[in-house]
Amino acid sequence: DWQEADGGQLRMYMDTKETAEFIDILPQGGRLVVFVSSDFLHEVLPAKRERIAITGWFRTRSDAI
Repeated sequence: DWQEADGGQLRMYMDTKETAEFIDILPQGGRLVVFVSSDFLHEVLPAKRERIAITGWFRTRSDAI
């Protein structure tokens, strides 16, 4: 039952050099957002109620030893 007025949106900037174009994603239960964080500027907007998030990273091993 998260409402836009509750804040806490994930803001994804669509241009790597400009912050004028973005989309906001509401933090709704059961929603999964996957992106390469090094490719997109992003931030979480201030929330007016408790917001819970889980973050994970995928890594690859280097072939060099």
